[in-house]
Amino acid sequence: MDDNSGGANSHDFDPQRHSAEATHNSLSPVPSLGHLRDDARKAAMLSGALRIERIRKGVVIEHPAFARALDQALWLLSHPGGSLGRGMLLAGDSGAGKTTFGDSLKALFSKGIEGSIAMIDASGAKSMREVYGRVLQSLDGPLGRSMHTPDRELTIIRLFRALKIRALIVDEVQSIAEGNEKEQRRVLDGLKYMMNTARIPLICLGAPESERALVTDKHLAQRLPLFWLKPWRVDQAFLDFLTAVQMVLPLRKPSELRDERVLRFLVEATNGSLRPIMEIITRAAVKAVLSGTERLTLLGLQEATAAPSRSEYKELRDA
Repeated sequence: MDDNSGGANSHDFDPQRHSAEATHNSLSPVPSLGHLRDDARKAAMLSGALRIERIRKGVVIEHPAFARALDQALWLLSHPGGSLGRGMLLAGDSGAGKTTFGDSLKALFSKGIEGSIAMIDASGAKSMREVYGRVLQSLDGPLGRSMHTPDRELTIIRLFRALKIRALIVDEVQSIAEGNEKEQRRVLDGLKYMMNTARIPLICLGAPESERALVTDKHLAQRLPLFWLKPWRVDQAFLDFLTAVQMVLPLRKPSELRDERVLRFLVEATNGSLRPIMEIITRAAVKAVLSGTERLTLLGLQEATAAPSRSEYKELRDA
């Protein structure tokens, strides 16, 4: 989203040992864990090492803006017979959660939904040939230097159909504006060709300037409604988000995430960007497990803005 070599072992929670102790001397009562979701309650009963592993894997919280965009994407994907000439653009600053959105959408299709989703990173791809190359690479298709652009185009469509590709996600789509005007126009034409010929939605992810990059093709821009992942502010929406985060972190005590001072600190320390917010929370949560405090506090979050020290890394390895 990191303290005490051997200290994690002293804080590990063994349910069987705890049950025996509670029976004989009524000490160390089982924590109520009422602040957690059901699955997080089970995780909170695991050892410190396993909880740290879970915390560091990160969580995805479907806050309203994220959920609205995901609903739109799933609506596009639900059209019978494919979605002709439709798509969406999800824009936001670096660290807003755009790539996480794409990964989450792909993950839905690894859980039994028929078909799959192709996803490329367009960073540095300034020509149609380079974009086609990225798509072929994502499909494990043939990719020879001597392969001409029209051949790449036809091969992509054949692979889309053979692999039952349901959508194409283009991350960092603002990169297409880095080429000259002619190449930019050809890239946009290539995106339209894949979308129309394969009858799949085009889902673009990019920085705020992505809208300007796409608006040069008015027909394409009209087919890609804009959704935003904006920076967080000190408001009810951010409070609701942090409350949801607390419910999935396997910490055994309620945290102080509803404190306005915490909201203000996180926004000011990160300019409201989601990724660094979650990095601070993750480091603070790991330290809370290692130290035995088992909760997030304003002080703990403030101390987690820096990267973990070498001794803390050792404690993580020993946990």
